Amino acid sequence: MICKYISDPTWWLALIALVGLIVAIVTLYAQTKSFRLTLGADLAMKFDERFNEPSFLIERAHAAQALKSKESVKEAENVFDFFDTIGLFVRLKALDPEIAHSLFFHWVNLYWTTGKEYIAAKQLTANLRWKDFGQLYEITRRVEENRDPHSEDLDLKPERIAEYLDDEIALIPTPNVIVRAGEIKQDPS
Repeated sequence: MICKYISDPTWWLALIALVGLIVAIVTLYAQTKSFRLTLGADLAMKFDERFNEPSFLIERAHAAQALKSKESVKEAENVFDFFDTIGLFVRLKALDPEIAHSLFFHWVNLYWTTGKEYIAAKQLTANLRWKDFGQLYEITRRVEENRDPHSEDLDLKPERIAEYLDDEIALIPTPNVIVRAGEIKQDPS
């Protein structure tokens, strides 16, 4: 019975067509995966570039100052929006969670931890506001837990938060001013 199929050229053509189809599907899958990785890497570099632009450094510094003083927290909204956009791209699978974690976890963790009460209050009237930022926080936090279950960043202490906020505030170069241990001091030199 099998010999009958082996000698039939139509069977051979069908088999070759099937193998060709399988190869085409595997190739398409590999190219799509490669394209997504390339797109994700390019997107990550553009986000990183934006995050470190001088104008955004100033926004981050003002946001950190507002969050530290707990006054004018509205100043942090552009930073929340930035992370919300990254969260959107992670949710849409255009940006890999590992890449988002690697580039931004430190700041996602800091800004979410210090801004979550303000965010929750704003979500009472617009529940989708910064939702992707919240999901980004959860996703990158899980990555951190998997990589380092004993990471001190999983349970930020108040003194560490103050230190991180001071680092962000110090992004604005101010002549003769030093920010240390939560205090702003004049440098006598």
